[in-house]
Amino acid sequence: MISVMIADDETLARVGLKTLVPWEKCGFNLVAEAENGKVAMDLALQLKPDIIITDIKMPLLNGVELISALREQLKETKFIVLSSYGDFDYVKEAMRIGAEDYILKLEMEPEPFAELLNKVKGKIEAERSRHKEERADEWYKRRNLPALREKLFQDLLFSYYINEEEVRAQFDYLDIQLHAEKLVCLLVRVENRELYEKYDVDDRYVLTYGVTNMIEEILQNYPPAYVTCTNSMEFAIIHSIEADSEIEARYTAEKLAIHVENALKTFLNFKCRVGISEVFGRLHKLKTAYRQASTALDQGFSELKRTIHHYQRQFDASHTVGFEAEFKQIEKAFHVLDGEMLTEAFDQFVRKIDDSRFNKSEDSLRGICWSLTFMVTIWEKEFTGEDLDTTVRMSSLEQFRTLDDYRNWILELRDRVISLLHQIDDGNNIAVRAKKYMLENYDKDISLKSVSQYLNITPNYLSSLFKRTMNENFIDFLIHARIEQAKHLLKNSSSKVYEIGMKVGYPDAYYFSKIFKKVTGLTPQEYRNCQK
Repeated sequence: MISVMIADDETLARVGLKTLVPWEKCGFNLVAEAENGKVAMDLALQLKPDIIITDIKMPLLNGVELISALREQLKETKFIVLSSYGDFDYVKEAMRIGAEDYILKLEMEPEPFAELLNKVKGKIEAERSRHKEERADEWYKRRNLPALREKLFQDLLFSYYINEEEVRAQFDYLDIQLHAEKLVCLLVRVENRELYEKYDVDDRYVLTYGVTNMIEEILQNYPPAYVTCTNSMEFAIIHSIEADSEIEARYTAEKLAIHVENALKTFLNFKCRVGISEVFGRLHKLKTAYRQASTALDQGFSELKRTIHHYQRQFDASHTVGFEAEFKQIEKAFHVLDGEMLTEAFDQFVRKIDDSRFNKSEDSLRGICWSLTFMVTIWEKEFTGEDLDTTVRMSSLEQFRTLDDYRNWILELRDRVISLLHQIDDGNNIAVRAKKYMLENYDKDISLKSVSQYLNITPNYLSSLFKRTMNENFIDFLIHARIEQAKHLLKNSSSKVYEIGMKVGYPDAYYFSKIFKKVTGLTPQEYRNCQK
């Protein structure tokens, strides 16, 4: 219902208005009537009616004065003016200060009066609906402001750029105060991720939220600036810097970076590095600024003592470290089983990583570790006969954030390889035992599988080990051992050929003769005849 108050000093006029239309049936509720302007103002302030129908001329306060006195305090109230023919100047003034419309008393009829009321009613209802939507939108914005800002900054840093006017409109809506004169991006990356990895998924979310809040508190000292999480334990700060020169802007950005770095170390024990972009003057350059900040972290990755890195446009790639010689040395050492050569090659990897004269990036070091993983895995498979899963070993590389992570991983891999080499050295004894077993049991049905079971090792490992230590294949050694014994028996016994074949492990006489001739060039009988 729309509440209505009537203000008129004429009783008959008030009575006439009350009987002119069926108020309640039309959706109106007459809440009060006043005989002068002063009473009307008091009632209006108390009841706050939606519509005030006021005579233009009244004692104490006329209609114009009433409207003027109430319009600031009752912003939602609509005014309809009643006038006579001689009141036109008052009517114009009333309309100027906010009256919705006017109607002449002498020409007032039910139908046009109801039409006027419904027009004002429609306007009130439209405003109410709009205000309801605005309140709902404002509630939604307040409730979701961090997420809405996060989405906008993610779009600016990573997605296709929307035009400047749309961004400005979004800034106004989300109360973002960034200006585009001197924009800089700082990328904060937490290094000791093991502290982060020990938390479960829910706790990681809380930790990320806590880091974001901590940075936001710091940014209150550097307005205007905003932070958004761009990756796990990686945070981008967008800062509009008030500075007169490029040098001053760099100084201000670095001061902010130091503040954030110290806070994360003091309160969360997080070590971090910060990349800082160049200064830009347009919002659509924020994507480039983020890439520069990320590149700055890559460019400064090998600087062990520095944690804050400015983007270098003229980065000297000629000092980028290479490891081709070390890979070749490792490959050669694998071939000749040289432990000292392997150790030196791995140690040379570490020395180059630690050498501050060379530029190293995370991508290049990760690629080196992947290559080493595949080389070692293939080599291990050759001796163990097993298809080793490299997934776990390689997945850890994705978590590395510091030079120490990579150097320690390489040293651990070196120790693993050297340990395996020691096992291979011990394999000489294994090969000797295998040889002794074969010479003692050549007359039995033995095979690579049965001998490896006897020695408690894999068939593939035994085959590879035997070839490396004896310079002869397992099966070739077994054949020659059997044929040598057969030659001895053919020469020094009167046993028949098939009997000798059975004694040396060949129960099939035809197969025995075929193998004997392949090795000696003679059949068993021809060999026996030659010995007489």
